[in-house]
Amino acid sequence: MDVLGHYLQQTDRPPPQVHEDFDHVAQDSPPEALGRGLEDAFKSDATPPFEQMVGQLFGRSNPQQRAGFLNEILGSLRGTPVSPEDAQHVPVKEVEAAAAEAARANPSIIERASRFYANHPQLVQTLGNVALSIAMSSRARRRRV
Repeated sequence: MDVLGHYLQQTDRPPPQVHEDFDHVAQDSPPEALGRGLEDAFKSDATPPFEQMVGQLFGRSNPQQRAGFLNEILGSLRGTPVSPEDAQHVPVKEVEAAAAEAARANPSIIERASRFYANHPQLVQTLGNVALSIAMSSRARRRRV
């Protein structure tokens, strides 16, 4: 995990190999650790709003991942469970609106979403260099403490 040392200082200009570094760290880190880094990326002013990032992840998820995430969001809104078949037909814009509403009603949804997507690091890689760099920086800082 020596690769994390590169992320202690600078997150605003990620190195060109950030995707490869994230893949390496994701293989060697427990999902809880990745989740905390992802939570920092979701909350960062340097990344798009939480609901937009979640919409991006949702749009690239398979039906089971979509249903799992919707059940996380709807669970916080006291909704009914969604099947993978139904989740395929839910528009990304509706997910973004539900994520925004859930975050307003219960800010811990960001932590729950982070934990959920930490179990799917291949999807997290689609968030872009800055988000990955923030997640890596967070992981590096927490590892040092």
